[in-house]
Amino acid sequence: MQKPTSDERVLAALAHASILFSFFGPIGSILVWVSQRTKSKYVRFHALQAMGYQVFSFWAFLIGIFVLIFAAIPLTILVEASFPKYSNPSVFPFILQPIIFLGILGLMGIFFLYGFAGAVLCMMDRDFSYLIIGNWLKKKLFGEQITDDQFVEREDNWVSGICHATAIMRLLGLITPAIVWFTQKERSAKIRFQSLQAIFYQGTAIVVGIVTYVVMMVFYFMLIGAVIAGGVFGGHGPKGTEMSPVVGIIFLVFMVLFMIFWLISMLVVPIYYILSVVAGISTMRGHDFKYPILGRIVSNRLPPQA
Repeated sequence: MQKPTSDERVLAALAHASILFSFFGPIGSILVWVSQRTKSKYVRFHALQAMGYQVFSFWAFLIGIFVLIFAAIPLTILVEASFPKYSNPSVFPFILQPIIFLGILGLMGIFFLYGFAGAVLCMMDRDFSYLIIGNWLKKKLFGEQITDDQFVEREDNWVSGICHATAIMRLLGLITPAIVWFTQKERSAKIRFQSLQAIFYQGTAIVVGIVTYVVMMVFYFMLIGAVIAGGVFGGHGPKGTEMSPVVGIIFLVFMVLFMIFWLISMLVVPIYYILSVVAGISTMRGHDFKYPILGRIVSNRLPPQA
């Protein structure tokens, strides 16, 4: 790549600094990429690696929190065992919570500082590549033997994979594939299909989650209302404390629905995330991935590209 101009350095720095908004998805780096993909190969590279870092680090961040929570428990037990004189079960939460909190702050600090380091180094006209991500992009997209057609194809694969990977962000993750679809649907058939597929996949999960939550809340308030009504009108024991049959039935239905909801969540939620990971990796490797059932529906309803 040629030596970047001052404007190119600023735009590349903005792509990395947009990590501030990464909880909304990599919208900053996506917008930089959309505006500069045909103008500057330098900015293009930094926007592509920034969007990858901002999404994949979010996965690593949440996995890190999960691991930290489970690691904090044996660590706390070890601390208490090491100081038996001061061991007291009542102080267990006060040891555990600071460990988890400080660990989360540490992970967030590393996550953001790495992105800011990229922005600063770009402004200083220094070469910067994220570990693994940057080196992989240099090899696959910016190698000396890569033709322009190969570059565009692999770039589209990368961006399509990013659209699937934003599933980790739930509602806010929809912003990224929506931006990609609206700006690139006329240019790339692959991006058009994969981004739209990601929108429907994540959108369906959000709608199902909202409907399930509303149903649970309706039964919950019905239960509260029945308890209040039963206490006022249906009590038969001392001071009206005996549960009425109506309250008992509603309570039983609520508990059954609650248990079904959590059992399904324990099965469906991991599958949802695993499928999004498979979709992201598959498309980045150049495969034409389709979600079960949904992918075929989107493919059949998508009008042919002119």
